[in-house]
Amino acid sequence: MMYVNVVLNRLVNMRLYETSRTVEVAEFIGLAALAVLVPLLLSSNQLLAGSAVNFMLIMAAINVRGWKKIIPLIALPSISAAAFGFLFGGLTSFLFYLVPFICIGNRLILFIFKLLYVSKRNNYFTVLATAAVLKSGFLFIAALILVEFSVIPPAFLIAMGVMQFSTAMMGGVLAFPVNAAYRRYFTG
Repeated sequence: MMYVNVVLNRLVNMRLYETSRTVEVAEFIGLAALAVLVPLLLSSNQLLAGSAVNFMLIMAAINVRGWKKIIPLIALPSISAAAFGFLFGGLTSFLFYLVPFICIGNRLILFIFKLLYVSKRNNYFTVLATAAVLKSGFLFIAALILVEFSVIPPAFLIAMGVMQFSTAMMGGVLAFPVNAAYRRYFTG
């Protein structure tokens, strides 16, 4: 277990591009604002909101370091969506049961990108597909178990399966040109 903590701590402190402290703080503030505001501003459209959140998570994986910055970016989107109750209309109260699983799914996509893209420099789109499959698979299984125990309605199976995969892929596609711009600007 201690080895896992050492690896996670090393990963959480990695970033792909070295920037000034000012750029790092500004980037975190911008991503945190996205994490809170996206569920509010795009609340009626899970495809847009989820894609924007996954964009934020992937950019955080690429360029944000430190647990104090990573944990809020993992948790804020689902807490914001559940607290303000817009994303799933009358079913939003059931979202509270999924918040811990969504946070774990967000952590999965972020750490998969940190490990396979930032640390190991694997192909961006291979990492994106891997992260999207693992995140959506995990969330679908969690939702399936909760549906089987009659905790949440079956309507969440699509939202936590196919929709999660789609939004992760779309968020990654949106992050790709931003990452390319970072590479050009910060590596010369």
